[in-house]
Amino acid sequence: MSNVIPQSIAEEIIAEKIKEWNEKRKDLKQSQTETHHFITIARDFGCHEEEIVPQLEKNLGWKVYGKSLLNHIAEREELSRSFLETLDEKKRTQVDDWVNYLIHSGAVLQKDYVLRITRLMEAIVRNENAILLGRGANFILKERKEGLRIKLTAPFDDRVKNIMEVRGLNSIGAQQLVRKMDLERNEFIEAYFKTDSTIASEYDLAFNTSVINRGLICETVKFVMKEKGFTP
Repeated sequence: MSNVIPQSIAEEIIAEKIKEWNEKRKDLKQSQTETHHFITIARDFGCHEEEIVPQLEKNLGWKVYGKSLLNHIAEREELSRSFLETLDEKKRTQVDDWVNYLIHSGAVLQKDYVLRITRLMEAIVRNENAILLGRGANFILKERKEGLRIKLTAPFDDRVKNIMEVRGLNSIGAQQLVRKMDLERNEFIEAYFKTDSTIASEYDLAFNTSVINRGLICETVKFVMKEKGFTP
């Protein structure tokens, strides 16, 4: 199962979102403010995200922004600019203020890629309710009170078994892939956020997907969101 979005589909998604957000901004009264909510999902590779994330997306009706789509936008200057231009001047200033705060507080490093990702995530949560996968979203949006930061994890052996089934790999191949992806994700967090992604206090909710099935995970997330007033 590949997480890579074909370029043509990515372009279509982005174009539709930019159009939707621009039209929405025109329809809103100048004095009206709208609060959007979000979920960030950090996950250990192989912990059934291919089942859990689509169910959350379906149940909530929120768009999922993963690595492939965010990278596609971040790597193209005109797309990043178009995303930010969906915000009015005041909100764009607020995004810059937020990025500067994150840099000075040490939450993110002043590197081109992570700054683009940070601005993109800020533009997204200011435009709509969304689900953000990885890319340090839980660190970038750490101080935001409008969302939930979730961690999905599972024992190594269980994740290997899942990858064997999902990717059609033998045991050795699956073990190598899980170790490789775990290392890459941990190195990404260390490189851009100078922190440890395994620290439990960095998340609001954590689920062992070998113990708690996807249905219960989704119901628990919905319950917590409702209690916090985040229900769409």
